[in-house]
Amino acid sequence: MACDHSALHSGGARYHPGSGQLRLVLVCDSCGSELRLIGSVEYQPRPRRLVAHLAELTARELGLEGEQVARVRFAALVCGQCRDQIPPEIVGKRGPLTPAEWVEVHRHPELGAALIADVSLEDIREWILCHRERPDGRGYPRALSGERIPLEARILSVADAYTAMVSDRPYRPRRTHEGACAELRRCAGTQFDERVVEAFLAASTRRNPLLARAAA
Repeated sequence: MACDHSALHSGGARYHPGSGQLRLVLVCDSCGSELRLIGSVEYQPRPRRLVAHLAELTARELGLEGEQVARVRFAALVCGQCRDQIPPEIVGKRGPLTPAEWVEVHRHPELGAALIADVSLEDIREWILCHRERPDGRGYPRALSGERIPLEARILSVADAYTAMVSDRPYRPRRTHEGACAELRRCAGTQFDERVVEAFLAASTRRNPLLARAAA
């Protein structure tokens, strides 16, 4: 029997990735049908949740399992806090950074790692410390290269970079999903680990096709 929608009604929200909007709707409590659109607001997934989700997908694509995947996801969330350790006047600056300001930016892996004090999380601390290292040795803070960089840190690097590219910044607009993926491909082997980039691209399209629309 069809619902006559005579039951109580509640307010609800529905995220539509294609439009980047959160629709506020009136919902029938009996059948869950949307009865009326109340309004809508511009909305994007929280970057910290997104980077953790992407790191998890990539880790699974690379064959990591169980607790290791959970630890990578946790590390990605902490990486999201790293940016908060940089003075807001630097993060929000629209013009070029001064040499002194770049020094502050380059400290953020160490500041993020300092958030981890428990000895049982020493591996996670190391991944966060190394997530700005690059395969070509031009990263920071230790200028590590290639396999000397922990795989988990290389995963964090790609997930964090993608999330940054599809997020608005005071000094530039966000990129589309396709544009961010193209940049990852372009920098694979230099800034980013090639195997991790391949895994990220495969995971983001095959395992989570909604991601492209969420970042579009």
